[in-house]
Amino acid sequence: MKKIHIVLLILIVAGISGMSFFIKDLTTYETFESAADKKEQFVVVKVKLDQSKPIYYDQLKDPNYTEFYALDQDGNSRKVVYKNAKPTDIEKSEGIDLNGYMRNDHFECTKLQMKCPSKYKDNLEQQQKALPSTAASSTTEYKY
Repeated sequence: MKKIHIVLLILIVAGISGMSFFIKDLTTYETFESAADKKEQFVVVKVKLDQSKPIYYDQLKDPNYTEFYALDQDGNSRKVVYKNAKPTDIEKSEGIDLNGYMRNDHFECTKLQMKCPSKYKDNLEQQQKALPSTAASSTTEYKY
């Protein structure tokens, strides 16, 4: 083998091993059912807060424990344990990405990311309602 072939082979092996470190960051969204099949693997589950069940958070007893129920994309409800303070305005979030591990009876969340509602949504609806009446009254004829 020539020296160039050896160098190229070493670069290819180094590139493949370097990419393997980033593979764990390339996660796909799971459901609670598919996450249960991957008990000891880190997964991301896209959910909405289950508004029919209460959120448990006692700041005095344990400020680093929050428990709530969430609905996944299939509509399955599951208890979520988040060992951190209750996120502000979790009730108002449109969706939540849960990062963590599936346990026997619950999902143990290590990190969560809330999808906040758009602050422009209500404003846009008001503008659309006002648009037809505004457009009819603001027609002006110009003469040149």
